[in-house]
Amino acid sequence: MASYSLSKGFCERANQVNSSDELGGVEPTLQLLSVKKIAGGNGLPDRHRAIISDGEQFLQSMLATSLNSMVEDGTLRKNAVFKLTKWESQNLKGQRILILFNMEPIDHPANKIGDPVNAGKAASAEEPMSGPAASSSRPPPSSTSHPVASSAPSRPAAPANKVPGAMERAAPVFPIEGLNPYHNKWTIKARVTLKSDKKKWANAKGEGQLFSVNLMDETGEIKATAFNAAVDLLYDRFQEGKVYYVSKGKVVLAKKAFSNLPCDYEITMDNRTEVEECIDAGSVPEVKYTFIKLRDLGAHEKDSILDVLAVVHKVNDVAEIQTKQGKQLSKRDITLVDDSGHSCQCTLWGKQAEQWNHHNNPVVAFKGLKLSDFGGRSLSAFSSSTMHFDADMPESNFLRGWYDNVGHNSSFNTQGSGSGGEGFTRGAGGFKREEVKTIHEVRESEIGSHDKADYFDIRATIVVLKEENMMYPACRGESCNKKVVASGNGFMCEKCNLTWDKPEYRYLLGLQVADHTSQIWLQAFNDVGIMILGMSADELSDIKDREESEFSKVVQKALSKTFNFSCRAKQDTYQVNKSYFVVSCLMTTLGCNSSSLRDQ
Repeated sequence: MASYSLSKGFCERANQVNSSDELGGVEPTLQLLSVKKIAGGNGLPDRHRAIISDGEQFLQSMLATSLNSMVEDGTLRKNAVFKLTKWESQNLKGQRILILFNMEPIDHPANKIGDPVNAGKAASAEEPMSGPAASSSRPPPSSTSHPVASSAPSRPAAPANKVPGAMERAAPVFPIEGLNPYHNKWTIKARVTLKSDKKKWANAKGEGQLFSVNLMDETGEIKATAFNAAVDLLYDRFQEGKVYYVSKGKVVLAKKAFSNLPCDYEITMDNRTEVEECIDAGSVPEVKYTFIKLRDLGAHEKDSILDVLAVVHKVNDVAEIQTKQGKQLSKRDITLVDDSGHSCQCTLWGKQAEQWNHHNNPVVAFKGLKLSDFGGRSLSAFSSSTMHFDADMPESNFLRGWYDNVGHNSSFNTQGSGSGGEGFTRGAGGFKREEVKTIHEVRESEIGSHDKADYFDIRATIVVLKEENMMYPACRGESCNKKVVASGNGFMCEKCNLTWDKPEYRYLLGLQVADHTSQIWLQAFNDVGIMILGMSADELSDIKDREESEFSKVVQKALSKTFNFSCRAKQDTYQVNKSYFVVSCLMTTLGCNSSSLRDQ
């Protein structure tokens, strides 16, 4: 059997400290003696109890939920040897356990190494039963022990009138990643990345006030909310960008409808919650981003919360809408682009929309945008979303140079739209040259005659583009796009029950395209219409209102152009002729001219 050098003495020392910091960042090599699953229930993730051994003693422990996948795939199983690189000590119902956050697997021997005994019982056997001189009866630590072994196992109680730094001494600093509803004695050291305004609330149970902060350390980010009297007590203590010690809050399951953070939990703060500014920020990071490219929006689920780094290519005017509750709400749409060659609309609301005064194409790091797929891919900012303009980071500097030299004159692909409100995206691959079909092959096949939609690629030339009803006045609300009707106060959306001062015109095109084998009618929506006609429906509507002949010239200019189309086909239930297709299309690559109808 292979020989393994376990870190003997670690379990004894870890059982006597309140924080991993007291052991000076040691990364022991240990063995996993057992793993037991504890079902989460009520929407909570499953957790795993474990027993770890250093070959001489063993300790009870709990795995962080981030390690669940390593348990499920068998990496962390009975007898596995691993390096423990991140952990914290926790007192649970009078018993010392370790919370394990990061484990690096080394090997998996067949048998247990050594004959370890329970470190907890061994420690309690050495403790005197009682008496004021108990601390002096303990023998001094061996000179071969780790230097921190001389630390006393218990700490003096914090004084009633705490002075600065008292919170830090009263409890070990606990990582945000390790917070859960089962442990209530914790102190976190975290930076405020976002602080909300005070808000009023009212329901059948009464009314009150609240505010929230997002708190971040090197392990994660969590939302903390104060209610009613705690608002007056804590609101002025928090400032964005500063680092604080926070303790005596209640960890509860996160209300995802009101949070844009991935954390499964959030903190509720009350009058007992303690908040103390930390002068030494230490390893607490400024802001953590996980940027995605605009071209990859199609790979993410609807309502995903995303971080995006992009250039603001276009800024629309502020619009006022009326909510169902009769309140006025400001809205502004901006167009984002990045070096992936794609663009996306992002909607700002309320103060973010009103206070926007950046019209020089800034590079913006957005944190916590919500993804929508209704009528295509679009983004929307929460009140808790943050924007960092022209951040001094390599990615931002690169994007600045790209836009100034290349991007400002580029044409961008937009995320496609489907019909009937369904988002349409073929993923990052887009048009597939090797799968292109002739129109004859499409018409003669069973494409579009199944229960589910079919997709196909063609290269064809536009021969007819209907001018009648090619645009319609649409709701400006997020993810709506329904037709609005003129009313005395503006334009009314019956779906959203919102009234707008002016609509947003959108394309609904009927076009006939042809290749060398046949022709077919396609129906195209707004994003495709912009690519075909080279301008937005709002812009074309303005031209039509000013000069009908100029409008016709724009439409005629689109004829005889050749495109690569990615299409969606589905037969309507009322159609009898199975060769009839109602198709929405996404233009992915411009053809050079009508002579290249087919790959040679």
